[in-house]
Amino acid sequence: MMLAVSLGIAQLAGCNATEPQPRIEAQFSDWRFGQKPGRKIETEHYEIYTTLTDEVLLATFPELMERTFRYYQQQVPPKFQPEGRMPIYLFESLNEWAYFTQRFTGPRAPIFLQIRNGGYSERGVTVIQYVSHQTTFPLMAHEGLHQYLYHYVNPKVPAWLNEGLAVLCEGQRWTGAGLRSFDPAYNPSRQNVLAAAVLRNELLPLAELLETNAGRIVGETSRKVATYYAQVWALVRYLQEGDEGRYAPAYREMCAKLSEADFSTFALRNSNLTSGRVNAGEALFRKFITDDIETFEQGYRAFLRQGLLGQEPVSRANARKNGREM
Repeated sequence: MMLAVSLGIAQLAGCNATEPQPRIEAQFSDWRFGQKPGRKIETEHYEIYTTLTDEVLLATFPELMERTFRYYQQQVPPKFQPEGRMPIYLFESLNEWAYFTQRFTGPRAPIFLQIRNGGYSERGVTVIQYVSHQTTFPLMAHEGLHQYLYHYVNPKVPAWLNEGLAVLCEGQRWTGAGLRSFDPAYNPSRQNVLAAAVLRNELLPLAELLETNAGRIVGETSRKVATYYAQVWALVRYLQEGDEGRYAPAYREMCAKLSEADFSTFALRNSNLTSGRVNAGEALFRKFITDDIETFEQGYRAFLRQGLLGQEPVSRANARKNGREM
């Protein structure tokens, strides 16, 4: 049965919805996870399998994911059209999530079971443990971005851009009436982590960001993991808006070409590097953004200091000190 549902976050938040919300078509049916009764929710682009039973909460998911899907398209244009809907498994408990993960990921399960907050996307399938709407809704948007790239763009997008875009999608503005808008700059938890890393002088070098992937970082200390995700979020924001938009055209061109068939080979073939071991993440960056890693990193770190701590770029501060404005 197809139903038109509107976002139920107003009831979850204890507020009255006063603004009209767009309506999304969704079909609800019964589903079971072992002996646990659950629900299956079908929308235009998603199949959501869940052991959650709260009807108000269930009503939020169709609009959340379909509106998020439109946001993904704005960030990276789709190239392919998969035959079916994208699957999401959303579990009520950690035990359910872990049980599914062990069977779904097989020998690689120990890696996934280290994940904090119970969320990942693997082989185009998103698997989430529900914690709270404040935690889980941004997590669904994050993992959904990985899923979208896998199905609609390219499954081999290098981690720094893949993860940076995913964290970008966590920024959401909610009102009593529902999801108002996406705001990539609004991410207090990531911003706090980043500010602490700047103050402690623990920022990861740009070269490390470009070659690291989530599978490698997940086994590190929780502080380093958090710093990695915060930094790739800030890196993508810097590419989009930093230094008066200096890198924005190159960034847009890069995103438009992510659907190239053999992505790693494409990136390496078009890199300006002619010798030595080069990873696809660095090669992509050098091809589209800049070959001058050192100068870029100076601007990137100045962007962080100015945005997080209110510090002026060194060149401008020096100019004022000398009695002139640049």
